Amino acid sequence: MSDTRPHYFIGIPISPEIANPIFEAAKHEPAFTFKKWVHPLDYHITLIFLGAAEDSQLHQLKGSLQAIAEETETFSVQFGNIDVFGDRRQPRVLHLEPKENDRLAVLRERTKEAVLQAGFQVEKRAFRPHLTLARKWGGTGGFPSHVPFKSGEVTSFTERFSLFQTHLNRSPKYEEIAQFHLST
Repeated sequence: MSDTRPHYFIGIPISPEIANPIFEAAKHEPAFTFKKWVHPLDYHITLIFLGAAEDSQLHQLKGSLQAIAEETETFSVQFGNIDVFGDRRQPRVLHLEPKENDRLAVLRERTKEAVLQAGFQVEKRAFRPHLTLARKWGGTGGFPSHVPFKSGEVTSFTERFSLFQTHLNRSPKYEEIAQFHLST
């Protein structure tokens, strides 16, 4: 029997002022023949995927995340490379990768600790921050070795991170149900 309860994740939303130009540039790049484009209002960097959750877990987690936010200063994330996940001949996901960022890494580790304390499981794979742009390759050849996309170098100012709920039957499909504003 499948779990029909809502699913949640913690992430850093990307502002529409940054997301919309990235979306337009990527979607109109002929080399990117993907079938499903992520709505720009859904652009984010996932810190932790939670899955289904009990109200008591979410309540405990929100308190911990608020404390983390109050102790974390705002910071910038600079995106650099555009790349894919999966076999380059049939890639699954097109994404932008942020350049190495110690403050992002620390925020992720602190949220991971809070998630574990609230009784959630944490994925075992190494954390690889990214902003998903599209899914499901639709091209006849593989992903190009040289990407002509020029809008990958962009900086996003991080003022908050959020607890998101996923709505699979909507677009945009991610709803910020709690925001945690960083200190200035």
